Amino acid sequence: MARVVNDQQTKVELAIESVKVGDRQAYEIIIHQFERPMYTYCYYILKNHAETEDAVQEIFIRAYEHLHQYRKQTTFSAWLYKLAYHHLMNIKKKQSRWLNLIHRHKEQELVVEVSHYASMIDELLTYLTPEERHILLLRAVEQYSFEEISDIMDIKSATLRKKYERLRHKLLDHEPKGEVASGAFIR
Repeated sequence: MARVVNDQQTKVELAIESVKVGDRQAYEIIIHQFERPMYTYCYYILKNHAETEDAVQEIFIRAYEHLHQYRKQTTFSAWLYKLAYHHLMNIKKKQSRWLNLIHRHKEQELVVEVSHYASMIDELLTYLTPEERHILLLRAVEQYSFEEISDIMDIKSATLRKKYERLRHKLLDHEPKGEVASGAFIR
């Protein structure tokens, strides 16, 4: 497993170097490697497929435009997620200005039947701030270390650990009764 990860990282690093020297086609390797996890990450923050697709496209465009700023001190994945984090925070700030309008629009949308588990997760995520959602998704879903998340979000590692513990308790306090056994998905 570790060898596969190293091979993928090497492939991505080679693609980055190729793009930096003018091979635009090599960027396709990077997109292919990160498109699906980036979409998942963005969707859990934005909760809208069209907005998520636009955000992912914009993130990859920005990553391409700023690829010359990437340095190997961190993994490319962490660098890309940091870019995504800041882009999504900007989107959420803009959205908060129009919160009432968005709320009315959502009330008018057709209700789509979702699985019980997905609706439970969605309900729990509504109790979190955008920053808390980022922390939870980066830690629990993307499985980044606290040090990597610290680098992505520009928050001290110790502060991040405390915030993570607080958000775990917050979710456990708001847990739908009998629905998620011991908060297993936020460990």
